[in-house]
Amino acid sequence: MDIFTHVVAISLLLFTTGNSSLIPFGILGAVIIDIDVAYFFIARRKPSLYLLYHGGINHSFFGAAILSVLGFGMLLALSSVGLLPGSLQEVGVLAAFAAVLAGAFLHLFLDWLPAPGLPLLYPLTEKRYGVSLYPMSFYLGITALSLISLGIILSWGFTSALVSVYWAFFTGITVVSLGLKWYVYQQTHGTSYPTFHPLRWIVIREESSSYPVMVYEIFRGVIRDFSYEKYTNITPSEARMYDTLVEVKRHTYFSYIPAVKKNGDEIIFHDPIREEGLISYPPWYPSVTVYAGKEAP
Repeated sequence: MDIFTHVVAISLLLFTTGNSSLIPFGILGAVIIDIDVAYFFIARRKPSLYLLYHGGINHSFFGAAILSVLGFGMLLALSSVGLLPGSLQEVGVLAAFAAVLAGAFLHLFLDWLPAPGLPLLYPLTEKRYGVSLYPMSFYLGITALSLISLGIILSWGFTSALVSVYWAFFTGITVVSLGLKWYVYQQTHGTSYPTFHPLRWIVIREESSSYPVMVYEIFRGVIRDFSYEKYTNITPSEARMYDTLVEVKRHTYFSYIPAVKKNGDEIIFHDPIREEGLISYPPWYPSVTVYAGKEAP
C-alpha cells in the first residue's frame, strides 16, 4: 500500500479505539517499514543483499519488530535529552511502544493484501506470501480515498463520520476484489494476478514440465492462452547445480515462473512473465546467465 493509506489506516484505528494520543507513535511504526526504499543503492551493490530491496526484510514480522524497537529507541533517546515534547511521558512508555508495533504490523497486513509476495516469516524462510488482491485501478482508488481522508483530517480533524465512510469504502473495494479473485479461481484453478483492468487477470498454473499461463477476462473467458517450458535443452538435475549461486537465488526470489534454458555454454535462468511485461513488478533481475558452472560477469 502507499504511505498515505498506512498513515490514515493506523490513525483512524487508534482514534476509533480511543487512543488518539498514541497516533504519532502509530504513524512512526506505519511509515518506518518503508525505509527500505532507501536501501536500493546498497542492495544493488552485492547480489547476496537482495532481501534489502523494497518489500524484503523490512516487510517480515522479524524486520518490523526490529525496526519498531530501533524507532522507539530513537524516541527514547530524543526524549532523554529534552528534544522530544512531553507526549511520550504522558501516554506511557509501554502504550507508546505498543502503538509503534501496531502501526508496523498493520503496515504488513495492508501490504500483504496487494503484494505478490512478502517474506513475512524471514529468517525462518524466504518464501513470499501475498494475496495479489487489488486491480491497479482499485488500488489507485484506495490511494485517492486515503489522500482525501488525510486532507480532511488535516483541515478539520478526526470525526466518527470520516471513520465510517473510510472503512466502508475500503471494505467495499476489498470485498469486490475478493469476489473477482474468487470467481477467477473457480473458473481457472490457478494463481491469479490482477491487471489495471479489474475484469482482466493473469493466471498461472504449474504442471510437471511447464507453466500454463492464461489471460482471463470475466464475461469473456480466456482471451489468451500459452505455456512456458520449465526446462529447455537442460535437465532439472543440471539446472539444480546452479541453485546455490547468489545471482540465481536473487533471480528466483523475485520470479513468478523460474524457467531455465540452455544455449550453448549459456545457461539462462529467466522469468518469461516479467520479461514479456505481463506482470511488471518486481522489475529487478528478470533473468540471469551463468557460464560453465560460474556466474556471468
